[in-house]
Amino acid sequence: MTQTRPAVRTTAVMFLAVFVGGAAGSLLREGFAAQIPGAPILTATFGINVAACFILGWLYSIRHRVHAHILHLGGVGFCGGLSTFSSFAAELERMAENNLWSAVSAATLEIVFGLAAAIAGEAIGRRIHLRRPPK
Repeated sequence: MTQTRPAVRTTAVMFLAVFVGGAAGSLLREGFAAQIPGAPILTATFGINVAACFILGWLYSIRHRVHAHILHLGGVGFCGGLSTFSSFAAELERMAENNLWSAVSAATLEIVFGLAAAIAGEAIGRRIHLRRPPK
């Protein structure tokens, strides 16, 4: 089965949106990561990952009001580039070498705060955007 030209173009734009968003999120993360030291019980990427969860929650709240390419740009690309599981895992591994319980605590805190941030982002987004009629 062959795709029609509009489907190919749509797929190309989707990939471009993910690429551009991912590049922007990754660059922003690296800029912040150099400035934010880790704490004894938190990873250096804690704030960055929690912020990405908040943004992702907000994007989820407006998913029916924006074009899918905006969600690819912001959610998959930007938030995917901004948050970083690989750095999180590497930081936890380094923490575990010194103190297993600090690594377990850091992982637990980051997961709990990330979920709370996503829920808060979605609730705030829904509250703000319900007041405004869709365009």
